[in-house]
Amino acid sequence: MACESSPGWAWGAPRNVKFHWEVIRECMEQSGRLDGKTYCFGDYRFIPDRQLLTLGEKPLRIGARALDLLHLLVIHAGEVVGKDQLIRYAWPATFVHEGNLKVNIAALRRALSGTASGLSCIATVSGRGYRFVAPLRVYGGDHQPPLETPKAAGSELPLQTEVVGRDRAIADLVAKLSECKLLTIVGPAGVGKTTLAVRLTQSLLDRFRDGVCFVDLAAIGDPQLVDATIAASLGAGGKWTNMLAGIVETLRDREMLLILDNCEHVLSTASAIAEHLTLALPGLHVIATSREPLRARSESVYRLSPLPFPDEQGGENRVEAMAFPAVELFVKRAHAAYGYQVDDADFPAISAICRRLDGIALAIELAASRLPALKPPALLNLLKESFTPLIARLGGTPQRHQTLLATLDWSYQLLSKDEARLLRLLSVFSASFSLADVIGVASHIDRSIEEIAMYTESLAAKSLLSTTHDASGTRYRLLDSTRSFTGERLETAGEAVDAQSSHAHYLLRLFEQAEAEWYWRPRKEWTASYEPRINDLRKAIDWALGDGLEHEVGVRLTSAAIPLWDELSMVAESRRRVERALQCVEALSRCEPAVKMKLIASYASGLNFSDRLGPEADSAWMEANQLARQIDNVDYQFRTLWGLGILQSFTGRHRQTMATLTQFARLAAGQQEDRQVAAEGERVRLMAVFYCGDVRHANDDLKRLARDYAATEKQSGMARFQMDRFVSIRVALAMAAWVAGDRREAAAALRDALGHSISSDHLVSHSNALAQAALPIALWSGESEIARQHVAALARNLTLREIAIWQPVCRFYKGVLACMDGDAEGVGTMRQATEQLIANNFLVRVPFYLSILAEAALRHGRIALARDSLSAAFNRADRQGEHWSRPELLRVRGLLQRLDGDLAGASETLLLAAETARESGALFFQLRASTSLAELWAETDRQAAAELLSPVYAEFDDALPCASVAKARRLLEALARQDEVARKGLS
Repeated sequence: MACESSPGWAWGAPRNVKFHWEVIRECMEQSGRLDGKTYCFGDYRFIPDRQLLTLGEKPLRIGARALDLLHLLVIHAGEVVGKDQLIRYAWPATFVHEGNLKVNIAALRRALSGTASGLSCIATVSGRGYRFVAPLRVYGGDHQPPLETPKAAGSELPLQTEVVGRDRAIADLVAKLSECKLLTIVGPAGVGKTTLAVRLTQSLLDRFRDGVCFVDLAAIGDPQLVDATIAASLGAGGKWTNMLAGIVETLRDREMLLILDNCEHVLSTASAIAEHLTLALPGLHVIATSREPLRARSESVYRLSPLPFPDEQGGENRVEAMAFPAVELFVKRAHAAYGYQVDDADFPAISAICRRLDGIALAIELAASRLPALKPPALLNLLKESFTPLIARLGGTPQRHQTLLATLDWSYQLLSKDEARLLRLLSVFSASFSLADVIGVASHIDRSIEEIAMYTESLAAKSLLSTTHDASGTRYRLLDSTRSFTGERLETAGEAVDAQSSHAHYLLRLFEQAEAEWYWRPRKEWTASYEPRINDLRKAIDWALGDGLEHEVGVRLTSAAIPLWDELSMVAESRRRVERALQCVEALSRCEPAVKMKLIASYASGLNFSDRLGPEADSAWMEANQLARQIDNVDYQFRTLWGLGILQSFTGRHRQTMATLTQFARLAAGQQEDRQVAAEGERVRLMAVFYCGDVRHANDDLKRLARDYAATEKQSGMARFQMDRFVSIRVALAMAAWVAGDRREAAAALRDALGHSISSDHLVSHSNALAQAALPIALWSGESEIARQHVAALARNLTLREIAIWQPVCRFYKGVLACMDGDAEGVGTMRQATEQLIANNFLVRVPFYLSILAEAALRHGRIALARDSLSAAFNRADRQGEHWSRPELLRVRGLLQRLDGDLAGASETLLLAAETARESGALFFQLRASTSLAELWAETDRQAAAELLSPVYAEFDDALPCASVAKARRLLEALARQDEVARKGLS
């Protein structure tokens, strides 16, 4: 039995109707109709749980059936509610004639016509039903109405919160509105268009004598109701047959700003009305917000970007992070909602959250609402997996904004079938992409290129694709939240496998093209084209070698990507991915020998930079070289011989290095068209000559090599021989020239090497320059501050790229710096680093490092460690045939003998050190040994000391700072003063 009252029954005197209210409430509870909400529209308040409708503070007399109908209509505000649905709701389990519905709707309309504003609330949709069209506010959970009766909702601005980071946008929009009458703020879901529009009005109120009218079009779903909603908001009422004419008449002499909010779902109608009104009414200006332009003739479009947020290297501390509006908004909303106090330790996680949310204001506010239930690091971890935690926690949030995904669904539902399909497909891209990329990936769908281009542009216009412009043209990107949303739709639609397969095949074609281009295209241009695709490359390889089970595609794609990884110094990642591809090669029935050769050579190259230089690397280089010979690939014969020679040099096998590079030179001699390749092998061979102790020969030939390749080498790429040729030649020259005593040449070569490696942004080359030349030269110069900068730069490189081979070298020089600062703990750091180098089999220069350790231990009184280190240095130098630093080893032995009181032995050893240095052409080491010997002789024979040191010192000047040169000068000056004093004493 239906629960009802007589049509004339009134709710004006609650004490007289207690029985009726209890019966009706019981019925409502049983039917599940209690929703705990208050609905406000115009001057009306409606509380369904109390069956109470008021106008201002006055309760209205209206029947229960009419109130039931009103309840269903406001629940579905803006939507068409069918007649049958209304009848079933108001008269459950009871048959009534449609006339009853019309009578109660008429009674409801009469009750809602008692306001001077003429607010239109219920529209008839011919043949279908009725729609509630008045702007509506809903207050949830509280059974009591708001304390203050709201004004007409349509003409009243929404509640304004503090606007963060939009000062420039507001200034730009104020300026724009002085030049045009119709301005549309366009941007993606949740970016803050409405917030900005409302804030903008505060800057414009003085311009408009008759104020501002705000119209929220999101409440309606039928374009035919746009004019009625605007009229209701303006108070134009229902007395006009032609609603648009009524609006014009109402605003005839007014100076007003009209805000049309959320136009995207009624775009063409809103555009036509806004165009008509601005042309017909001189005093009217219109601001619209939409996810795409209205495309009106007189429209000016302002695209609103997300809030700036820190990049991956920024936002680690409070000062740095709060400079970004996205972080500022997060912090302010968290504090405003719950009083959450952000700790300094929170800022790295908060910066990462804002980065993950792409600076979208709504997403940031929703994320902030999760505090303090979740701490920022925990929230970040959740958001890395999904955006579902972003749920509104505050009442009054529009339904479409109550979750981030709801805002995206609002836009998604407005797309055509073909637009939605393409948007789902585009979720396979991990980063930005071009129209050519879209066409390439969409090749499997049955649409023409022209249609795909049209749909892409349409998605960009609807703010579902972000656009940027660079030298290569327009690029598109899905925000992370949009990509996550559409990726889920792609899975649900059963299209994911085809999309990922098409993506992988497209990238394979692209990177095989890139591999061919690498040989002729300028490096910076080539890298700029393909570096932005690195995340897509990873995604495609992971899918092809994983769940996609397209192993051949994954293996070929890995092979084709090797040049990019090498150009970007991505040593460790390249090795891991190549190793995985090689494992899959075994499962393939057939693999092209050239692909296998490239993979094995790349794997060997990765091992050259690893923390273990073992026989596996030798085997890999030799296997790759054998494959190169079998298929007559001369390029990879060069690469593999060069790589093997580098490995032999790194592991202290310098004689083998020279033999391997002699073979390299013979091969190069038969390839006159590839003249520059000879320089690669010659540089490595000359360094082996240097390490074996012929400093003079190596220095002279490296100077010639640098001159021969001075102009062209700056254009060379890196991927072929792991390092930049221009840089590597000058690193070798800097080291050899300094030891040979030509400090000007060394300084110039080092400056060029560091400068070019930095400008080319090749971290392997830069790290090589730092470790192999810059740090030892800074140490010899006594420039501790410069050495400290070099150590910091090397350490930074090693955090950006896993170039494991240089880790113990960096640690060694940190220990050296500590010792230079007087910290005895540095000796232990140096010792651990040299032990690690030996354990890693990275043996080149280890005798030299051990001599530095021995001298540092000697200065800090650790005599036993000094003896052990020096003994190990001699043993290893003899075993490796590495004699370039032998004068230094002898010099430190002489210092130990002097400390032991064996002055004759010390003198003999230091003489041998100076003579050994002279014979090898190591003038700088000769100066150091001669200075130590002159200090010893000065105690007994000042003249002999001066005669020994003066001619060696004369080979140097003071143009460049150098601790060893300064020490020799001071000693000679002291000897001269002592002789002068002695002569005066005799006279």
